[in-house]
Amino acid sequence: MKRCALIDERLIEDTLHLKRGVSVPEFTHTSPVLQQGVTYGVTLRDNDGRWRMYYSSWVTRDLAVDGVGLDIPLLLAYSDDGVDWERPDFGIVHASGYENHPNALIGPKQQDANGRYLSGMGAVGGSFCAIDATTHPHPCARARFTALMTSYPVDSVGGIFIVDSDDGIHWTVWPEGPAITGGMDSFNSLLYDPAIGKYVSFLRPTISCGMDRHANRKMARCESEDLLHWSLPEVVLDTDERDAPGLDVYDEPGMPAARGRNKQFQGLEPFIMHGCYIALAWYFDAVEGDYVPELIHSADGIHWQREALREPFIAEGRPPGFAGKMITPSGGEPVLVGDDYYLYFSANPYGHHKVAIAENLGTGENRKAVLESDAIYLLTLKRDRWIGYEAGTYEGELLSKSIDWEFGGKLTLNCAVAPDGYIKLEICDRLGRTVPDFHFDEIPIIEGPVDAVDHPVTFGPGPKTIMKLPQFGPIRFRFKMKHATLFGWTLD
Repeated sequence: MKRCALIDERLIEDTLHLKRGVSVPEFTHTSPVLQQGVTYGVTLRDNDGRWRMYYSSWVTRDLAVDGVGLDIPLLLAYSDDGVDWERPDFGIVHASGYENHPNALIGPKQQDANGRYLSGMGAVGGSFCAIDATTHPHPCARARFTALMTSYPVDSVGGIFIVDSDDGIHWTVWPEGPAITGGMDSFNSLLYDPAIGKYVSFLRPTISCGMDRHANRKMARCESEDLLHWSLPEVVLDTDERDAPGLDVYDEPGMPAARGRNKQFQGLEPFIMHGCYIALAWYFDAVEGDYVPELIHSADGIHWQREALREPFIAEGRPPGFAGKMITPSGGEPVLVGDDYYLYFSANPYGHHKVAIAENLGTGENRKAVLESDAIYLLTLKRDRWIGYEAGTYEGELLSKSIDWEFGGKLTLNCAVAPDGYIKLEICDRLGRTVPDFHFDEIPIIEGPVDAVDHPVTFGPGPKTIMKLPQFGPIRFRFKMKHATLFGWTLD
């Protein structure tokens, strides 16, 4: 089976009278699935159906007493359906202030079973991205779970460490020390790319212009063959003049140093799906203090494509009813449940500036309320409906790239057709000419209403059968549409 989602522009030769648009997820579960939670982690589902969410929270501290303004511990919750989550009492972290977080796995100054420190003051650095080797195999796994974690341990220089675990609860730090030295104030992702046989991480750059002005709110990429030796991070994503002009001086609230533009990228959470990198980038408005996820994609993880309108994937009021600022997605690949992707986002009512000020103050009347206001929400998106090509009143057309129908199986469409709309499909040769043989000129029009991720294409004389292509060589699909949206297709 080969699924093709039209977020990947490599599938498309040309279009006419079509609008390429970002889909809006559904917000059917309007209550938070977890309170006091920040999605600086990853959501995984086992082969047996059990879900686990690694996430963070703020634990408020008194700077004058504790020497640190807050803790950012690693927490773990379980679920059987992705909707109702339980927070077991693991009995691991016993520090004061953790009464509301019995499910904490790593707190302040915590050691692993070998006596090595996993963390220092303030617990972990807020970023934790794990791979489950039973669902996403990778060659350097030493245990079932492998994670990239930001930390500043008591006995080591701070940076990004590799930790692993057989049970996903008790974690051990690799003794080789930090894989990448230095603080990375962002979500630092980890994935294995089988196409190049390497691990890839996206993080804030250690080398950039304006380093003296902290102008590093942009995203860099580095890679490794063994998880321990990483290439220098190279910038792969930044804002430009379309986002905001460059500024000589800009005083961001709480950050007096100029940071170049007042529209920046704070984080990047990618995954690989159907041979294409898909990511939600944290687009940061430094004036308003808001993060909104922007949907982007790439063929190789190096050259990223932003959508023409640069509209947010999620924002306050998008989808209708969703509210919150500092909207950040959970890391890792979204989990498919039936025909829906489950997507998790955290948000708070205050925004970056108030949270940053509250972090840096040791005391404050509303400080605890601000820091502990985050909650995690569930949104859903129909399978592969990241991007749709929409036809309106005028008949639109989409011509695919040349396709080798190597499977010789059935064809289904991921599409939505209005009651007065239609989709016509023509099978063409690699030169774009209609194939006259095999009864391909007898493909019925798909008339609305239709809303399906796998709508079968039928053909043939008399009673129609589900289309099966003989293996006669490369073909192209030519779609002609009116009042319809095409999201992709599946060759089975």
